[in-house]
Amino acid sequence: MVNQIAANPLFSLVLALVAFLLIFFILKTLFRITLFLVAVVALYAGYVYFFEEKFPLPSISVDPQTIHQISEKITGLIPSDLNFSGSVDSNFTRPAHKE
Repeated sequence: MVNQIAANPLFSLVLALVAFLLIFFILKTLFRITLFLVAVVALYAGYVYFFEEKFPLPSISVDPQTIHQISEKITGLIPSDLNFSGSVDSNFTRPAHKE
């Protein structure tokens, strides 16, 4: 099959043109989506900038001790025997808990 495509330059040219058009239309669509998202973010930034005086954003004071307490509570909820090896095993079975 590959030899037949490589032997016929017109067929190779048509396939290259089809591949180029597919890539072009995919990139064009992705560019439009990205442009739309950039416009939405810019409009939101403008909204926040212009209405900041009428509707000020609340200021949040962060206490490092509070953050430390919350992180300790969250760490206590996570089991220590988790194995994050990077691979997901859908047949994961937890070993029997011996008491």
